[in-house]
Amino acid sequence: MKNLFKTLTLIMVIIVGINASYALSVQKLDKQINNSDIHNSATIAISVRNAENNNIVYEQNQEKLLHPASTLKIFTTYFSISELGYDYFFKTKFYKDSSNNLYIKTGADPMFSTTQLKQALERIKQGGNGSFKNLYIDDSIVDKKEFAPGWMWDDDINPYTPKVSAYNLDGNVVKVSMLKSANGLITTSVKSDYPMSVISNIKSDAKTNYIEVNRYNWSNPDVTEIIGEVKSPADITIPISSMRRYFIHNLEKALEEVKINISESSYTSKIVPENAELLTETANSVKRALPEILQNSNNLMAESLFKVAGAVKYSSTGTTESSVKAFKEFYKNMGIDTDDIIVKDGSGVSRNNLLTADWMTNTLDKIYKSKDFDKFQDYMAQSGDGTLINRLYDLRGSAWLKTGSLSNISAIAGYVNSLDGHTYSVAILIQNFKEPQTEIKQFENELINIIYNK
Repeated sequence: MKNLFKTLTLIMVIIVGINASYALSVQKLDKQINNSDIHNSATIAISVRNAENNNIVYEQNQEKLLHPASTLKIFTTYFSISELGYDYFFKTKFYKDSSNNLYIKTGADPMFSTTQLKQALERIKQGGNGSFKNLYIDDSIVDKKEFAPGWMWDDDINPYTPKVSAYNLDGNVVKVSMLKSANGLITTSVKSDYPMSVISNIKSDAKTNYIEVNRYNWSNPDVTEIIGEVKSPADITIPISSMRRYFIHNLEKALEEVKINISESSYTSKIVPENAELLTETANSVKRALPEILQNSNNLMAESLFKVAGAVKYSSTGTTESSVKAFKEFYKNMGIDTDDIIVKDGSGVSRNNLLTADWMTNTLDKIYKSKDFDKFQDYMAQSGDGTLINRLYDLRGSAWLKTGSLSNISAIAGYVNSLDGHTYSVAILIQNFKEPQTEIKQFENELINIIYNK
């Protein structure tokens, strides 16, 4: 009886200790939030769960639908890689039919380059195929919509949100350099022979570098205006206005260099015939794309992966809409309700995306318990990686997180291995703030550190 009493007393002490630790963490999080100026005007939503048992540890505004920004990439990428598999390759294939026509079947490969295009044509030439009647392009893998619903019109010149296309090539961007000449004038140089008009109104003798890029699609989409001032040489990246034209331009140049002759080069879109002979192909592993998406937040790769996953799921031309449908079916099969969330793209760029912090941590818990979680986690960012390069220095090896940023929107989500020995799923969404992004990111860091030190 005495031993039983001791055992019960020990259990009570442990429970009291756990509850005291829990209450202390809640108090610290409440204090950090309520004492912040950010709390006065912005909307802050937080959800923290024990990933091992799905128990709620902390909540605030957890049911409010807010913009997830690029933290959405955790969930769209996990869906995409579950559909495609880690051994998936984006492939660009080259065929010849019985009438000696050349076909290029694009793979919406976000890593495909002009160099790889030329190398493929060289292999075709070396194989004894130096002349074709027509050249057709099978671009049926994804649809013609190069922006997802809810993308802003001025995203058109944002180097981080290039258009997404079956004709993906060279990251869908070109580089422009601005150099100061001997006479003090600024010279602008486009690092591509793709025909595009750049009007430069850059001033010299400036104290700082300030550059603004404009493109007026409603009047002339082929003209890009650069204004501002530069103190020292500067490079900028500009998204390409027409991916198909850019692809064909580089294709024609490569055909000429390799000396492959096309008798009637109309470059018509046409499906590859079933009996066509595969001449060669270029393949890029999805494993190369995953760290770019989850660590560096590459929007082109995220959107391409998402669309292709929908195409493979339904064995049809990929669309954002079909991928969203497949995304919701996937998570419903995992036991996650998707009826009350809004997903409009694969990257988090769309202003129409809406998630709740509660949905995010509940889903993070499901992913944590999946059989391939360790493999997926290996691609996530830790301190020192990608967008976490200057954040949470002491948590490397203890936190795997995805950040998100848009104008007046900031987010962070993922997993934290706390000092108490448990793993916590975390989602923090902050929007409609007036403070600088750096201040918001520091506020997020402070909240993550409280969770880590629980």
